[in-house]
Amino acid sequence: MSATSRIKALLAGEQLARPAIAGWLHLPLVDRSPEAFIRETIRLTDENQWDFVKVMSNGHYLAEAYGADIQFSDDPTQWSGVFRRYPVASVGDLATLPVLGVDNPVLAREIAIVRGLVAHYRGEVPIIATLFTPLTWLQELTQSTRPEPILAFLRQHPDAVRHALDAVLQTNLNFLDALLEAGIDGIFLATQFARSDLLSAEEFHAFSLPYDEALLNHVKDKTWFNILHVHGEHHLLFEPYLNYPVQAFNWENVPHGVSDDLRTGVADLRARTDKLLITGIDQHQDFHVGGGDREAVKARLAQRLTQLREESGDRGIIFAPGCALPLDSDKRLFGLLAQLSLAQVPR
Repeated sequence: MSATSRIKALLAGEQLARPAIAGWLHLPLVDRSPEAFIRETIRLTDENQWDFVKVMSNGHYLAEAYGADIQFSDDPTQWSGVFRRYPVASVGDLATLPVLGVDNPVLAREIAIVRGLVAHYRGEVPIIATLFTPLTWLQELTQSTRPEPILAFLRQHPDAVRHALDAVLQTNLNFLDALLEAGIDGIFLATQFARSDLLSAEEFHAFSLPYDEALLNHVKDKTWFNILHVHGEHHLLFEPYLNYPVQAFNWENVPHGVSDDLRTGVADLRARTDKLLITGIDQHQDFHVGGGDREAVKARLAQRLTQLREESGDRGIIFAPGCALPLDSDKRLFGLLAQLSLAQVPR
């Protein structure tokens, strides 16, 4: 049974003989070199028996496309580069942000990566392209992982932010059309603003949700496996997206040190949706248990898988991290996911 058949069976409500699994991690040494990136993605997918490819594009790719000056690290444990200049430093930059076409060298690079992966797997493994929502991209263009600067612009210069959101949305739509032509099976749409502690309800509905909707509606009926990644550990918002054309949610359900009243548990979300739930692992902690001791990590992951199956009613789940797998752990430990999944097959 191919990985694609397994995911389609899950979407049809079928029970798999063993749990589906997935993983992804930043590849900072090769993620701007298409041939090397494709090779490493294939190696990781095949060795770990992951049930879909989440294309782990360089996290700065749209900022790079918009002309950011970034010093990329040669440290294999550091995915993020150092920004020497951001594309957006002023209100004027927001108000004049252009729309990019797919002839942009960076976007062309990302399209070539997807095309290579699609050609290799030939439909046997789903290929899921990674995009950020427009407001998340504006954060990246303004201050990378820090939301405060773009939130200040949003509150003080809303018209300029709306122009920039429109430009980034159209750039994403142009990019999406090329990815669809390349043969993607879906998108992994990541938002860092589906959180009640960052935006007011009015701000969320004005500056986030409509642009997210536009991207999701653009792939509706053109792809079959779309994932919304709600980034963060607490105060997460799922309600506005429950009926949107995604087939799965990915999020951190067991973030270390976050109280139950602030996190979103699997049982809570399962009670609200029949969509696939891609989660279960605390990537920050679970691969470092016992100093990374293999048996300790295996025991922790087994516990996580049991918890995921129990809280979900053992339906519609893919055992996976809530975000990227850690770069500072022994990558051989990632193979434990397949080992645990195979151990669930009835004898």
